[in-house]
Amino acid sequence: MVNLQQLTGEEKILQARFQDAVNAARLKNQIKFVGFLDLRAQQIMKAVAQANSFSSWQLYGGFEGAERCVAGFFPDYIDCTEDQSFLFPVKAITARFREQDKLSHRDFLGSLMGLRITRELTGDLLVGEGEAVLFVLDTAFPLIMDELVKVGKVGVSLSEGALELDSVKPVIKPLSGTVNSQRLDAVIAFLTRLAREKAQNLIRQELVKVDGQIRTDVAGTVEAGCILSVRGYGKYIIYAFDGITKKGRLRISAGHYE
Repeated sequence: MVNLQQLTGEEKILQARFQDAVNAARLKNQIKFVGFLDLRAQQIMKAVAQANSFSSWQLYGGFEGAERCVAGFFPDYIDCTEDQSFLFPVKAITARFREQDKLSHRDFLGSLMGLRITRELTGDLLVGEGEAVLFVLDTAFPLIMDELVKVGKVGVSLSEGALELDSVKPVIKPLSGTVNSQRLDAVIAFLTRLAREKAQNLIRQELVKVDGQIRTDVAGTVEAGCILSVRGYGKYIIYAFDGITKKGRLRISAGHYE
């Protein structure tokens, strides 16, 4: 869990925004949204909510499994045990282009930045062959629809919605096995298929992030639901730690983003 006392700079400002949103929902019965948020910002949001004993919040990025999400803070009269995604100011845009014109996530992000669309206004940008799906806040939607006619030097045609999302969603290869414990070095060794010592070296060299934050504590723990990225090896999600084997090892199920 994030230590709110250790936040500085922009993260401290972000903490204040989350606190204002909690207060508005709890004291003024207002619905408030903040985002899009990366994984680190989402952890800060959860820490602020926990510090306030506030549970009327949800995260939504436009589709199940989205990495970048908008945080929604709701009054008590809204039931947050139910899906409230229809309330979120998130829109999807499908961009189509010739399949022979290879475009990347970076190409689309650069073109949006060229329109002065800030990162907070954009969620996941899913790029496939001949099409991409962009998730954005509704305030950015009209400008993108009117002005985004080219990505780099490639012409694109835009339409609202994401009817063919499955063709651009990331493929996640399932991984399962056992580890000695939930220690970070043990989990990294399992995910990368490296020896424990080499996994520790990756961590000490600041090449490992957990939920968007660099981790150098080789003996720190990893929890189910975490997103890990290892430079040079890719991105992973931990689904669950599923109990102990007869030999005393811990079962783990995870996924590798391909």
